[in-house]
Formats: sequence, C-alpha cells, structure tokens
Amino acid sequence: MRLAALTADMVRQAVKVYQDLAYGTGGRPRRGVELPTTGGSEALLALFQKEQVETIPGHPCVRYSLRLGNRNYPFMKLLLQEHLVPGEFFFAVDTHDQMEIQPDYPDYQAWMTVRRFNRDLKRQIETRFQAVGLDTCAMLRELLLATCEPADGPCRGLVLIVDDEEDLACAVEAVLRRAGFRTYKVFDGKAGLEAAGELLPDLVLLDYEMPELDGLQVIERLRADPATRAIPVLLNSAGRVSMADIQRADGFLAKPFPESLLFEMIDRVLRGKEVKR
Repeated sequence: MRLAALTADMVRQAVKVYQDLAYGTGGRPRRGVELPTTGGSEALLALFQKEQVETIPGHPCVRYSLRLGNRNYPFMKLLLQEHLVPGEFFFAVDTHDQMEIQPDYPDYQAWMTVRRFNRDLKRQIETRFQAVGLDTCAMLRELLLATCEPADGPCRGLVLIVDDEEDLACAVEAVLRRAGFRTYKVFDGKAGLEAAGELLPDLVLLDYEMPELDGLQVIERLRADPATRAIPVLLNSAGRVSMADIQRADGFLAKPFPESLLFEMIDRVLRGKEVKR
C-alpha cells in the first residue's frame, strides 16, 4: 500500500482489531485514538511517530508507530511498516519487548512469559488484519512473488533463511531468488541449525529472536561444529542488539531494511568466498 492510499477507515479498522485482541471485551481501559476528519493521509500519519532506520547511509527505511499497548504490557505498538520494497507499507505489530534480560535475573521467567504472550498476540492481530482485508506482510510477499523472475546467469549461491515470521521469510526468499540465489527457508532456530548442518549453505540469513533457539544460540552452535564453523551468518533484528552480540555474526541488518541494503550486506559477507553452484 502506498501511503497516499491510506484512509481513516483503514486506520480505524486496524486500531479496532488491535485493541479488541489486545484488551479483550471485558471493559479493560484502552488508549483512545481520535481520528482526524480532514487532511487525508498526512493528517492520519500525524497520529503516528515517524521512525527512520538507516543502518548504512543511503539505505533508509521508514515506519510509523502508534503505541497502544496490551492488557499485560504497555509498550506494544501498531505499525505502518516499509520493508524491502521502497514506498510500499503494510500494517504490523511491534512487541517492543527486546530488553536484554539474562537467565540469572530474578524476574527472568515472568519476563519470558510476557514475551511469549506478546509474540502470540502479535500473530493473532496480524492474522486478523489480513482476514479483514488490511495490507499485511502477506501482501508484500504476494507483490514480490508476482514480480519475481529468475535471474539469468549462474547461481550466486545458496542462502538459508531462518525467520519465525513466515511472510517475511517468503518475501526475502522472493527477492533473493530474483537476484539469482538458491534459497531454503525454515521458521525456528532448531530447524535452522539442522538445515545448516545438512545443506552447508553459502550464507545463513538469521533472525535474532526466534522460538526453540534464538539467533545467538544458533551462531554459538554453528561455530562449535567444524562442519558449519565457516558458514557466514548475516544476523537481522527489529530490536536492539548489543555491539558484542552483533560482532558474533559476520554482518548485521536492522529491520526494516530495503532490498538494496540486503544485497549490499550479502555482497560484503560473501566477498571473496567461493559459492556452490
């Protein structure tokens, strides 16, 4: 969806879907959102906080966020998200719960419970968005698949995509295939580790936060195995990642990122490496 096509009805419906699932029907307090009656898409976007991600100069991605919270956690956000395709936006949810909590912290288990709740709620809301006809990452996936034509020339290598957000994984896969890469995708860290050992890909594009094993645990186990130790890992995350954790990978991408930055980082990581044909 282009931002010029945004309407008050879309935002109203997105907020309602979000809040109905986030707060239930028990009369729990929820943040009021007063929509403007004039001004078109610009006035609607003024309700949101504009955020620009530009991890490498010249490769910006924009998102608009509105903090609505949920019944257990006040910081979750409704998003209008740009990712991969410049100028195309979709509705999404940011759990905004990426604080670094170590297992020896007193409240670790309680925090993990909140994060699991937020993750499940995010999936429910985004699934409902799609069901009521709002643009989601599934739209982005279909847009990329519709325009995906195999590149001429030799294969540029095998990329293993490991991401628990399936629509995002499919969208990235379409972009990579169009550029001449072979791909294989899985949706959790444990499956990613198994696939890396079996396929020995040229590159692992690895999400930071996932069920079963998170991205750092996957990297640790890849590095511990002589068969997979040398496989380059391009880590990506929508949350904050410490410099120490970033340095455990061969490269890092902050979500959202445009297609151009994805390929720039892949080229950096694979530079000088002989790829499989």
